[in-house]
Amino acid sequence: MSETALATIVVSDDQRELVKRTIAQGASDEELRLFLYDCQRNGVHPLDRMLHFTKRGGRYTPITSIDLMRTRGAETGECAGIDDAVFPPEDDGLPKWASVTVYRLVQGQRCPFKATARWSEYYPGDQGGHMWRKMPHTMLGKCAEALALRK
Repeated sequence: MSETALATIVVSDDQRELVKRTIAQGASDEELRLFLYDCQRNGVHPLDRMLHFTKRGGRYTPITSIDLMRTRGAETGECAGIDDAVFPPEDDGLPKWASVTVYRLVQGQRCPFKATARWSEYYPGDQGGHMWRKMPHTMLGKCAEALALRK
């Protein structure tokens, strides 16, 4: 675990209430405690929005932001660059897939780690897909980048 993750994150009572009203809207007291615990465990303040409070199927599910993934990759000292997302030609303005290559130093050598995310597997549907319809390339590109970073 990184030094950042070991740092104590202090959330004041006022900040806790602000998080519950804004970032974690609809959270029960138990879900809010769990979200704050997840933030603490990851070494991030909830107001920094590096970890997102979401509910899927009525249950709390934390979502790690791409910024947190990039930060953690950089902290290793092994991240050696990230290419822009590549998309196929489109018929309807929506990407069918996105591929991203992340480079990592492995035993001193720059090695590519490529991953592809498919629209059909990541689009959350019309009810949860506002940002996906507004910025489809950005959203799918982030998914591909996250996959490559995890490799």
